[in-house]
Amino acid sequence: MKKNRKLTLFIIDDEADLLVSVKAWGEKKGYKINTFLTTDGLLDKLIEMQPQIIFIDIKLQDDDGRHISEDLKNILPFPLIIILISADPLALLDYHAHYANGILNKPFTFADFERKLNQHLKN
Repeated sequence: MKKNRKLTLFIIDDEADLLVSVKAWGEKKGYKINTFLTTDGLLDKLIEMQPQIIFIDIKLQDDDGRHISEDLKNILPFPLIIILISADPLALLDYHAHYANGILNKPFTFADFERKLNQHLKN
């Protein structure tokens, strides 16, 4: 990825500790990271901030990340890279059917996370 640009990304996961650690790491790297424990207010924030990429956990307390992925790809007026994340690798096998661009298996390291960013943003 190019240096000196402010990449905006969203992460939706119901694990607060994961969100805190990824946000702290990402901000040190110069990314603008918005985190969500639930989907409350997500659509308004997406339209307002228009992030380049969003990471969505599949098994959320209030929703299924696969359904969120489908909904977002059908209603957002701007392109968005969607990465589904899960600790269940079998749940990620059909990510294309849910209009996601990729997957990230849990647990992941910061290196895994950044590798996924680079993979999808290199264009």
